[in-house]
Amino acid sequence: MKKSLILFLGLIITVNSLAQVAYMQFRKVPMDRQAEFVEKETKYWSKVAKSAIDKGQMTGWSLWRKVGITNVDAPNYVLMNTFESIDKMDPALIWSESNMNTMGVSPDMVETQSFAPSAFDYWLQFEASVGGDFKYVVVNYASPKSRGAFIEENKTLWKPFHEKNIMEGSMGMASWGMLSVIAPTGNQTRFSVLTWDGFNKMSDAMKFKSYSSPENTSQAWKDVLSKTKMGEIMPDGFEYSIIYELVMRISPEPKK
Repeated sequence: MKKSLILFLGLIITVNSLAQVAYMQFRKVPMDRQAEFVEKETKYWSKVAKSAIDKGQMTGWSLWRKVGITNVDAPNYVLMNTFESIDKMDPALIWSESNMNTMGVSPDMVETQSFAPSAFDYWLQFEASVGGDFKYVVVNYASPKSRGAFIEENKTLWKPFHEKNIMEGSMGMASWGMLSVIAPTGNQTRFSVLTWDGFNKMSDAMKFKSYSSPENTSQAWKDVLSKTKMGEIMPDGFEYSIIYELVMRISPEPKK
């Protein structure tokens, strides 16, 4: 496990005001071993993350379970670590003896890569975010014709729209944000940018997805649609729009 990760685990997705860089690891966990996977990651490996976060070596860690099946061979869990900057991503610090000792057991006894291998992983940078923590998240994976235009429109048009709705609390949306891919890149990559919509209830996420929430039936929504150029920027739409449920999140302790 240590050899295959630059930290130890990585949507979701933890939103932290200090986070500038994220590492997402997509895992394929067999149905009959999901309980074992979750127990080992949350009971043991999360302690390594907490130790690193307490020391300022990371800004957040979270584990997410995909809701539903997109493909029988597709990953069904996502782990995410966040960092203050690229310069703060130091694997030697994360995997220090003192951090590993917090598990209280030998790493070999609680490893999960042998039965739940990584399908792929991504390094991303935060482009924008509003709101706070959330229990469910709709992650929209995109490969726009122009990533720059996609990022610019989301910052100037969609962010203010979502921020207003989050502040008003009228439709259950708790967070919104955008990440762009640092690596891997190239013609064969699965996506180059993503946005997320965070909710605290599954029903709110489903209403949003079905375009029946107060947000996407309002006049403000219609005004945004009249201004958007996403039809040109991303004519084929999102590569995937997937719902994930939070399993566990670790954030820095509030400063006293």
